[in-house]
Amino acid sequence: MSKLNATEIKNAFQYADKMLLLVSRTFALNINRLSGNLRKSVLLAYLYLRMADTVEDDANLPKDDKLRLLGLFSAIFAKDADVDSATEAFVKALPEYFKNSDDPNYDLCLHSQTVVPLLWTLDKEYVQPVCDTVVEMCEGMASSIQQMSASLEKGWFTLETMSDLSRYCYYVAGIVGKLLTKVFAAKNSAITEEKLYKLQTYDVSFGLALQLTNIIKDVREDSERKVCFVPEMICHCHGFESSPAMFAPNADRKARASVMKELVGEAWKHLSDAIEYTVTLPRRNPQIRLFCLWPLFMAAKNLSIMGDCSHLFDKDHKVKITRDDVKDIIKSTTLHFYSNSWIRKSFEALRDGV
Repeated sequence: MSKLNATEIKNAFQYADKMLLLVSRTFALNINRLSGNLRKSVLLAYLYLRMADTVEDDANLPKDDKLRLLGLFSAIFAKDADVDSATEAFVKALPEYFKNSDDPNYDLCLHSQTVVPLLWTLDKEYVQPVCDTVVEMCEGMASSIQQMSASLEKGWFTLETMSDLSRYCYYVAGIVGKLLTKVFAAKNSAITEEKLYKLQTYDVSFGLALQLTNIIKDVREDSERKVCFVPEMICHCHGFESSPAMFAPNADRKARASVMKELVGEAWKHLSDAIEYTVTLPRRNPQIRLFCLWPLFMAAKNLSIMGDCSHLFDKDHKVKITRDDVKDIIKSTTLHFYSNSWIRKSFEALRDGV
């Protein structure tokens, strides 16, 4: 790989910082709470996964093109890869309409040769975990693309069981929890072997909790593209012959609210594990604790305002916490990040509707 000089590194990271704000203000909030190589590794990992996600989600790309692009992107991070050549091959393969769009996600993909080499300017303890995560996520995304394409040909993309949903959530979010544990522990003497083992027990739930909350929150919007992540087995238990039947105009509101309550219950379980993950992190690492606390408490607040779930299917009722809620979460957690008892009690109050 060609070596970057100090000026090139500085300019490239400035571009990366700018793109983070453009593609996700939410994640920018807690990523910017970190510092040093840890912040840089999480920033780059997020941008790389965002690039893969851009390919997977692009409605204009045929299935085979998505699979080819994901393969080329994954190859950049493979063991012993020629990073420069692999990155160039990915950029050359991007569709022409990426260049004629003002979508920042497309711009990020087109500037792969700016952001990809930055990973190898970091200490080696941060490089391999990021590479492994990108490769594994691309493989999972490729599998999901094939499954979704086959399902949509029949009308809808649906999942049969909770295991299917957990597998989907693992590849798009659960493995991020595993990555965080590895980079949090890199060069961190405060994370002992005992703490590391405990973190690894809960880290997948960290990602699953956030992903499940988003799935619940976006259930109606996903249905507009004939996608439903709510498992068929839960829908059957509440009288629906299929998950798409929940979106029929005459669907029983109480029945579909009951379906969603079951999913909300699963999300709370993973959030509880994610809170245990956070309180396991050393108190002398406030940046890392706050990085975790902010999105977890925002997810908990989102779940708490869903109430009986009856409004999740209403087009004019978007479940979303307010800016004041965000400010309150940031303020209160910043004051109490060190207190495990405060964290647990505050989370329980949200969960139990206190």
